[in-house]
Amino acid sequence: MVDPALLMMPDVLAVVPGPGLLFGLMLVAAIAGGYAARFLHVPRVIGFLAGGIVLRAILTGMIDPLQGGSTALAAAAEPLQAINDLALGLILFSIGGVFQRAHMRGAGRRVLRIGLVESGLVLVAVFAATTTAVLITQPQNGVGSGLVLAVLLGIAGIATAPAATLFVLREYQAKGPTTSTILGLVGVNNVLCIVLFHTTFLVLAACGAIDAPPLLSRYLWWALALTTVGSVALGVIAGVLLSVVHAKLPLAETSLIFFAMFILLGAGEKWLLMHMGPSFDFLLTALTIGAVFRNVAIDSEKLEGVLATVATPIFAGFFVIAGYNLHLAELTHLGGGGGAYVVARCVGKFLGARLGVRWTGQAERLDPKIGLALLCQAAVVIGLASFALQNWTSDAASQFSTIILGSVVVFELAGPLLVKRCVVQGGEVKAIALLRRGGAVPEGASVLGLTLQALLPLLGVRRRAGRTNAGPLQVQHIMRRNVQLLPASANLDEVLHFIEHSTYNHFPVVHEDGEFAGVIHFSDVRDVIYDPAFRDLVTAVDLADPDSPVVSMDMPLEQLLEEFTRHNVGVLPVGERAGATRVVGLVEQRDLLRALHRTSGGPG
Repeated sequence: MVDPALLMMPDVLAVVPGPGLLFGLMLVAAIAGGYAARFLHVPRVIGFLAGGIVLRAILTGMIDPLQGGSTALAAAAEPLQAINDLALGLILFSIGGVFQRAHMRGAGRRVLRIGLVESGLVLVAVFAATTTAVLITQPQNGVGSGLVLAVLLGIAGIATAPAATLFVLREYQAKGPTTSTILGLVGVNNVLCIVLFHTTFLVLAACGAIDAPPLLSRYLWWALALTTVGSVALGVIAGVLLSVVHAKLPLAETSLIFFAMFILLGAGEKWLLMHMGPSFDFLLTALTIGAVFRNVAIDSEKLEGVLATVATPIFAGFFVIAGYNLHLAELTHLGGGGGAYVVARCVGKFLGARLGVRWTGQAERLDPKIGLALLCQAAVVIGLASFALQNWTSDAASQFSTIILGSVVVFELAGPLLVKRCVVQGGEVKAIALLRRGGAVPEGASVLGLTLQALLPLLGVRRRAGRTNAGPLQVQHIMRRNVQLLPASANLDEVLHFIEHSTYNHFPVVHEDGEFAGVIHFSDVRDVIYDPAFRDLVTAVDLADPDSPVVSMDMPLEQLLEEFTRHNVGVLPVGERAGATRVVGLVEQRDLLRALHRTSGGPG
């Protein structure tokens, strides 16, 4: 809602665009930022954020700040909150899907251990650093106020922005143990942060350490129950209802109900908070809906496929709005406490995840620097800062908000680069995904040239055959290196456990030295799975087909297609060179078909 004071300033309101025009300008900024990011070879999310920052700067330059222009620009974006809610709902719904029962049986304990160590170290590091900095730079505020501020900052430091992290992983089509662990840690971090923050805040308010407004003080324990258990319960109910709707209605109607549900939940949280004081936590509810739907719904991938198709403009708008609303001015007010928060959170994430990986014994499979992929921070902590401002009647609330909003600028711009670095160095991104992506345009072709080639025949002009500048794509451009392979000595139970948690349809088997032993086909396992006599007699190498080939990294894609056609498998092991039998990665048939379709000029 526009500030009533602005109604007295017609010159300002005449320049400030309305919500519709503003969102159109934001999508244009997203397009420009996306192309700039592609040119600079950085994640598109950074381009979207930069587009929002530049748009805000241009509009600000058109208005005299002394006339309330900054307030008017902020108010103009408020009606777009529904887009933010929908985008966050989509993102947290996807993150919640990581908590699928089958996946958690295999990787859940590992993710939980790493998450607890990493979160604990972040809390301790941020608490110690900010306490020291605040007491040194602001001794007049007292020890008690400094400790409360440091505790809340420590908890806030646990959160990882789900939006930026998921968007980068999807943009580069990352896939593998490091990617799945990052997604799991994002979910664990945010659940821990939301529950711990609200619990600690309300307990401190009950003890008198935090001055809460009368309405919140009156319903203190009800607010605690609603923001934790109540949010999860609401998510469970909504997830079950969405699963039933998904099973009974067409996808188009299910998608409409999905959008309506998340917009209503997002707006409902704010309405309850404004009019009744206590409210549920929308982010925790959305995460729970995704987890329940993934475990309960029949063929949940159908809805997720539709949502992935329509989500791009929503995500683009979300990130441009985030850039538009970034509080760049808060960077100059971070002070010693803010600087300590930024440094201590980086150190805590890095060392905590590293220790967690070592504790789980996964140092060979997971990048020990995985903690750097958890630095993105935005929506969750911005919501916590808003909650603190509304419910903490103290100067410390403003300081908490300043530190959070200022640090978000740093983490949201630097974090996506570190996410990309982690999965690329971990070998979970195909080389072709790092090349300049051109949609329906073949690599190396000119858009203008292709348009003229299509136009000239309509005018009766013959066109000359063009030259192809791009070199041939090879297996190394579409393979993944950081993959889990089945040990030759695995017994039948271990084989079945591996198959249950694998994302592939065929399962390469290797000896201890990495030499290829063969590929297990699911049909071969099906023949022995119900015969108890085989349980202690059969190992993976007994089930493997040794006639499956090992393709070389420099094999052209056309030849790779022939190998897939000849052997009728969904995945093939890759060796460093022709004739090598030591497996260095895997290549999937669907990635090959996608690459061939793209280079032939189809939509990518």
